[in-house]
Amino acid sequence: MTGMPAQERGARLALFLDFDGTLAPIAPRPDLVRLEARELALLESLGRLLPVFVISGRAFPDILLRLPVSTLSGLSGDHGAVRRFRDEIAIHPEALRARESLARWGPVLREVTDRVPGAVTEAKEFSLSIHYRGVEPERVPRLFSEVEGLFGVWDDRDRFRISHGKMVWEVRPAGGVTKEETMDFFLELLARESGGVPGEYRPVMVGDDTTDLGAVNRALVLGGRGYWVGDPPPGLAAGAARLGNPAEVWSLLARLRDALAQGKDPLRELA
Repeated sequence: MTGMPAQERGARLALFLDFDGTLAPIAPRPDLVRLEARELALLESLGRLLPVFVISGRAFPDILLRLPVSTLSGLSGDHGAVRRFRDEIAIHPEALRARESLARWGPVLREVTDRVPGAVTEAKEFSLSIHYRGVEPERVPRLFSEVEGLFGVWDDRDRFRISHGKMVWEVRPAGGVTKEETMDFFLELLARESGGVPGEYRPVMVGDDTTDLGAVNRALVLGGRGYWVGDPPPGLAAGAARLGNPAEVWSLLARLRDALAQGKDPLRELA
């Protein structure tokens, strides 16, 4: 892991984590991913020491099922479309407007991927994911051409975006439904809850894929820490630290837990 300059003592931290590729290794199919009991226990203990949020691209019911952690301050699915803070759930207005179109086009995309061995369409309430990890490399360009062709004839095409991730294409609402905006949403609620002012909490964001990039960079802008798992992508801020894989993420989280439990300055410990 590359280091980052230590920051002053006394900062209140809020931890933001992606799930697939960050907390859990990427699996051949999304349904195969599970966290181990000791990892869930570490998240549980961290949640008693500072606000912990998981912002995932998975459908909200899916990520909720995979994270039976009672101490999380917040959880978000579909890249920020659905957000739970404490016991309150909010859905982004752009996601609500997109739901009908996504429900209509999900089966159409599935017809395309069903014809390509190894391709999978994951139809969620507020986004669509086309996984091609199992597709023969020479067939990927043609598959993407077909997906783009379908996308081009949507009557409300301008309300959606396609982003390229690690062996996945994500179709999601174009306006406001991002992980960085979701981070800001949670930080504002934390500040209100504590009677403080915006900026009271410094975010620590850990992510590994395209949809995490804005949030990692945003954490640095807000005076916090940004960690990138894997090879750095274009556009990653120079101040971001790098972690090699999810195992290194868990090592970082264990160090953070220990520093907080021992009353040490967590930012200094993580420098």
